[in-house]
Amino acid sequence: MNKVYFNDFFNKEQKDRYLKSLNTESTRKSYAIILRKTAIMEATLNKDLYDFNLQEISQFLFTLKATKISSLRHAGSVARNYIQWAIEQDLRKDNINPLIAITTHEWYSQFVDDSSLMLFTEKQVENIVDSLINAQDQAVVQGVWEGISGNVMSELANMKMEHISESNIKNKYKIKLFNDTPDGVTTREILISDNLYEILKSANKEEKYLKNNGLVSESIKTRYNMLVDNGYILKTAVHLRAATNYNSQDDGRPTQGQILGRRIKKAGEFNNFPMLTAINLRNSGMLKMARDLHRERKRLGLEEYYEICEHYDVGKKEDGTFNIDVIKRNFLNIETIHKLYGTEE
Repeated sequence: MNKVYFNDFFNKEQKDRYLKSLNTESTRKSYAIILRKTAIMEATLNKDLYDFNLQEISQFLFTLKATKISSLRHAGSVARNYIQWAIEQDLRKDNINPLIAITTHEWYSQFVDDSSLMLFTEKQVENIVDSLINAQDQAVVQGVWEGISGNVMSELANMKMEHISESNIKNKYKIKLFNDTPDGVTTREILISDNLYEILKSANKEEKYLKNNGLVSESIKTRYNMLVDNGYILKTAVHLRAATNYNSQDDGRPTQGQILGRRIKKAGEFNNFPMLTAINLRNSGMLKMARDLHRERKRLGLEEYYEICEHYDVGKKEDGTFNIDVIKRNFLNIETIHKLYGTEE
């Protein structure tokens, strides 16, 4: 195993080679800072950063405890460029760069260390959902809150009513989820509330999408857009004029994840919660599940943490276990439950 000393690189020879290939001294210094920070994790895994998979890169980003997304994006850029160089040098075990497809601001936001300041209570989420006129919007907010998300929100986008079935647990339904990952489609099944089930039924039947949550001036000619029937529960809203020219080939495609993300953002703005994002909503749902399990079992141990991470599909490692240390430290703990729910807990 490579030994790592204070302020040193793991696999120093390769890191030095890479840094020498960079154009400017300022770039070399900036990149060296990040590559030194990866050393402890590289030593722990006994593998160079250039062989990290996406889950291991995610774990590294968590360890940075960054409070700004810009810092995380910089670290991600350094890792991506270093891995790409290693591929060109035939150093990586495969020729796939796990960060090439990662371009969204949203993906990096999950690693921001101030997540405990951006959590929402069960009542707040309930009020947000109740305030939304369109069942399409309600379904997105309630769905993420209950654990449906996926890569670029593909689990949400791929939902169909035929994927939902009854369960043997009172007031619960089963839903089969389809996640479009860079490695292909993966499936899993989780329980959802009867409340979400009813919302999904309503969303599936909707044909019109009311603009601006129904708050439009009388001068507006049309107060709604048409929803394109794409065969999925969540549909794309198209302006009446555009609907006549809509490409029918697009009808069978799921709604884009960016559109679903914007619906969450608008729901937050309407309720004066600018920090309502898919990540914060998911984390809030995880904390609520932790609160419920703690109430029921009078404990919050490894079994409960694994149960929560399994349900929300967060932090799973290749060996089937979960990386829970950073999540526990950041927000998923008794202290944060008490802080958010107070005497309710």
